[in-house]
Amino acid sequence: MSTDWAGPVAAYMFGGLRTTIALCAITVVASTLAGIVLGTLSVIRWRPLELALRAHVEFWRGLPTVVSLFFIFFALPTIHVYVNAFVAAAVGLTLWASANIAEIVRGAIVSIPRDQFTAGAALGLGWLSVMRLIILPQALRRMIPPLVGMLVNLIQTTTLAAVIGVLDVLEAGKQSVERLTLQTGNPHAVEVYAAILVIFFAICFPLSQYASSLEKRLVV
Repeated sequence: MSTDWAGPVAAYMFGGLRTTIALCAITVVASTLAGIVLGTLSVIRWRPLELALRAHVEFWRGLPTVVSLFFIFFALPTIHVYVNAFVAAAVGLTLWASANIAEIVRGAIVSIPRDQFTAGAALGLGWLSVMRLIILPQALRRMIPPLVGMLVNLIQTTTLAAVIGVLDVLEAGKQSVERLTLQTGNPHAVEVYAAILVIFFAICFPLSQYASSLEKRLVV
């Protein structure tokens, strides 16, 4: 069986893989940082801030991811902000994921007994010091499992960026299958999509394993 098709397809998919890795890296870092900040601020008992953050989180959590991507891609030009599909996908995915991460962080923080806050205040610590030294270290143990699950989900969800024109590894594979079908009559779909399956497994599985190991080390 001829494998002459494999080289060109692999090279084309490698370009898509680089886009996928870049999109994953940007959205994971940006959404994690934004989610931690939003989740931490959401426990401040100041009504206007609470309402604003709750509205932001619920809006982006409530939208299907595809709708978020289309919204960002088509909404930005209406305010004269012109970006390419990659940037629009990164912004849309970050807004969606950071809202979900913010809820994870908020839930972990409020699960810490209130007397921990009171004890910190009794020691003369300010709000930031109480959060940094007392609350967040305890909340971290509780937020790691859902947080990592969310990040793995985010990595998998980056494949939706193709709907607004981002040439990621999945879209590159799809186009390769279509091209092979036209050129040779044999799409080699099983081989192409099996390669994509292996790629995403290689990205997500080590992350899950590392998180599991980290969780065990943090549990006291």
